[in-house]
Amino acid sequence: MATTYISPTGMGNKSGSDWANAASITSLNAMIAKAGPGGEVLLLADAGSYKVSSPINIYGGGTPGAAVTIKGVDHSGNAMEATIEGTRPSVYAASNAAGNELFKLQAGAGNLSFENLQVNNTGTVFRAAGDVSNITIEHVDASNVARFFEDYAGGANKTATVTGLTIRDVEVDGFSKGVIRLQYNSSNILIEDVRGDSLKQDGDNFAIGVHLDGTAHDVKIIRTSMANATDTTSSSYWNGDGFATERGVYNVLFQDTVASGNTDAGYDLKSTGTTLVRAIADDNARNFRIWGEATMIDSVGLDPHKRGGIASQAQVWLNEGAKLTIDGGSFTDSGTNTAVFYNNGTITVSDVSVSLASTAKLVAGKALTGALTTVEKLVPTGPYSLDAGLNVPVVGSLLDTLPIVLAPVVTVPVITVPVIAAPVVSTPVAEAPAASVPVVVAPAAPAVDTPRDSISPLHFVSNAASETIKATSAADSFYFNQASKQGADSIIGFGATDLLMTAKMLNDGNKDGIITYGSNGVLDLGSKMGTVKLEGVNAGLRYLGLVDGHFAYAAASVRPKNAVEGKFGVADTLAGDAGDKKAGAFFFDSALDQSLGHDKVTKFGAKDIIVTTTRIGGSDAGATVAAAGGVFSLGHDGIDLGDFTVTDTAGKSVGALEFDGERVVGDTHYYVYSAIGSAAGLAQLGF
Repeated sequence: MATTYISPTGMGNKSGSDWANAASITSLNAMIAKAGPGGEVLLLADAGSYKVSSPINIYGGGTPGAAVTIKGVDHSGNAMEATIEGTRPSVYAASNAAGNELFKLQAGAGNLSFENLQVNNTGTVFRAAGDVSNITIEHVDASNVARFFEDYAGGANKTATVTGLTIRDVEVDGFSKGVIRLQYNSSNILIEDVRGDSLKQDGDNFAIGVHLDGTAHDVKIIRTSMANATDTTSSSYWNGDGFATERGVYNVLFQDTVASGNTDAGYDLKSTGTTLVRAIADDNARNFRIWGEATMIDSVGLDPHKRGGIASQAQVWLNEGAKLTIDGGSFTDSGTNTAVFYNNGTITVSDVSVSLASTAKLVAGKALTGALTTVEKLVPTGPYSLDAGLNVPVVGSLLDTLPIVLAPVVTVPVITVPVIAAPVVSTPVAEAPAASVPVVVAPAAPAVDTPRDSISPLHFVSNAASETIKATSAADSFYFNQASKQGADSIIGFGATDLLMTAKMLNDGNKDGIITYGSNGVLDLGSKMGTVKLEGVNAGLRYLGLVDGHFAYAAASVRPKNAVEGKFGVADTLAGDAGDKKAGAFFFDSALDQSLGHDKVTKFGAKDIIVTTTRIGGSDAGATVAAAGGVFSLGHDGIDLGDFTVTDTAGKSVGALEFDGERVVGDTHYYVYSAIGSAAGLAQLGF
């Protein structure tokens, strides 16, 4: 086991023995061999970018349990993304050359871990050209690529099976072919916390975010999103899928995944043994397209949108002979061209809610098996919904805007998923009723066997009656299920740590995430579905994401002015400005006791602050708060609420923050942190 060193152009005798004699990037295979099992190959990240124009072949690696790690670091050995530039033109056009391959894993390569890289303008970032095993890729970002990872046999190799692959914490902005393609007999695959946005690079045939082919099997895809895969030029049929599996593929789990804005399907699945848990499909021509056999659990379809070509527009589309079981979840759309269920196979439903345009088709083709829980007719908005579902931007971090519930990894192929029903609420205790409107105290939390880092219990569940609910001094949750008509309710004492949760999203006219009162002075729960008045909450509510399938809102006044906020259960990237010209604030409302996911604060400068509502460390102002393993934890009192990492404007990992002090505003305690030695601090906490 040894450490070898690589710099952008090499230095000294280029033996790789230290920084003064760093090897060049083209010597990577030799440096891996020299490092040996359990060793490291360090790529100098603060001495300029690496220019690579042809594939770097890798033939070896470590041994099981003793991988060789290839990672970007600064001169001091701190984690920092090494930037690699390829030959792909920086402005995409279908007529351009695809660009070079970067890391070419030849037969026998394995037990390798790649970390802390930024790859730009490259054809294929990783290619397995032969059978390889035990490859880990994490903390890697890519921009403007044809593909990020694929296996495609080359040379004398007949197959390029990948056995044991983890791709984690990867962001790809701009792809024309896809993010990940796996085929042959690849297995034992984990794709976790990966975000891909094509940025609508059009014209590279059959664009697919994640594509499984051959007999690939035992694949887990978790907290991953694929957006805007686009192919409008190849034929009269517009391709472009978020996720796709081919016949022969089996045992695939999609958990807390999102497919959005793709010109064909969100999920185009021909595999067997396929399970989708809390999957979200939004703004695709056909949100879920099933050709094989699949089960959907608590999944959501929103606003299908056919942009062109000869395809149909549907929430769920089934091919002849296909079988789909849908247990829980909902489908919502107000477009007249949408068929909610386009069924040529067998669809079995239970506990499923549907909202559709009054003139749209509920079922086209064969009848459903089972019964829908609710069917709500909406005012038509034209061929497709005008609100674009979750309002996903074309450019930017999809995961910054999409709610994804952070849930435990479920073992494939056996999946145990609890179906969460609305909690039973005890008969409310009357307290000084006014007129005929009952006043009730939110009852104590029911006994539930649920980890506190997953979901706070629902303290109050509304019904058709008009009630006045008095919040307690604890953190309360108030749930309104618009599947049935609610009353005209009021909540007294809705506080900074309370949540209002709904079965359907509240109307957000300007899409800014702030829900304000209507002309009647109350929050409308939906067309003729009831109202709720929040006594003393004048600034409205802010949307924070999903909590076990419920849309969650908290008091808007709690968020500091102009702060960027981390959402529930989402791998957010909260970015400052590269030149550190503006003062920024990054906010984590940890006092709400909900999982905030594994977030990143990037481009963190001397003018920026991080604000939390529970202390992350430090006892006195001026104290240094150190990251544990590069990560700052948001948990408290033994509760895991997620964490975040910080990188500065140069992309270098920040291992410690300065605690600037505490400020109390109303009932909320704010804790402010900044770069060590900076002038930023408590004074710029704005309200």
